[in-house]
Amino acid sequence: MKLSWIIPLFLILFLSPFLFSQKNHSSVISDQISIPLNISLTPQTFETYSLIFAGDVMLGRSVNTRMIKYSDYSWPFRKITSLLSEADLTMVNLESPFRTGCKPTDKGMIFCADPRSAEGLLSAGIDIVNLANNHINNQGQEGIDETGKVLSQAGIASVGQNKPYFVTIKNTKIAFLGFTDIASGSLGISTASPENIKSQISEAKKVFDLVIATFHWGNEYSPRSLHQQELAHLAIDSGADVVIGHHPHWVQEYEEYKGKPIYYSLGNLVFDQMWSEETRNGLVVKLTFSGKNLIKQEQFPIKIFDYGQPTVVPPQ
Repeated sequence: MKLSWIIPLFLILFLSPFLFSQKNHSSVISDQISIPLNISLTPQTFETYSLIFAGDVMLGRSVNTRMIKYSDYSWPFRKITSLLSEADLTMVNLESPFRTGCKPTDKGMIFCADPRSAEGLLSAGIDIVNLANNHINNQGQEGIDETGKVLSQAGIASVGQNKPYFVTIKNTKIAFLGFTDIASGSLGISTASPENIKSQISEAKKVFDLVIATFHWGNEYSPRSLHQQELAHLAIDSGADVVIGHHPHWVQEYEEYKGKPIYYSLGNLVFDQMWSEETRNGLVVKLTFSGKNLIKQEQFPIKIFDYGQPTVVPPQ
């Protein structure tokens, strides 16, 4: 009869190390794959979106006298508005500061744009302009201040003053930065020094999914220089995903570096330089993304007529 309680006792003592050493199922899985069990492993999907970039826009000098002649401050953009408006965001380089009281002229290298011509930028669907260039200080600090005020009132953003403009499009956080390698004459404008390029771009890359760097650089009426290439590669090495250039007034070479696009110069978009084919020709670039991945590039050649009105060149 004593065996009736000895056998169960033996089984309990023998099996107890196994019973009390086992962890629950979720703990075992957690140890094996080292992630919390409440995280979804479903990959995130992104909608596509597009960005358009175009070249130098100068709304003074003969462009201004034409707008006065035609009583139309949207005149420069009339024939390209449909193209510039078809992206989620469109960006150009603004080559002339706004200043009340500009005197109409067809001469000179000191640029000044009538504030009313901002309606042309707005009507054309331009969302952001670069101000880091060699003409932004043509009307002094008063011109820079008024330019900022006019753009703000029109709802147009700007870059090039030592801080990025950032926006979220289709769940993708995008930063835009502007630099000039040509003296601007203003301490508040971002210079394209190697230190500045590295620090601004690398800091932006820590926060944003996509970083767009735009540069005012190179030699006028010339192909791409080695110095431009060095700065472009530095920008991408520092975290830029796209590099866009302007200032030479010619369309320059395209390069892909580490899988990232570099458009060294898009030439003129709105300008009164009618004296050569190269200065009359420009390029509009449309980039389509899914998240931070570039999935499509399109180029649209344009040509300027009548001292300031571009039109898209039909395919040959």
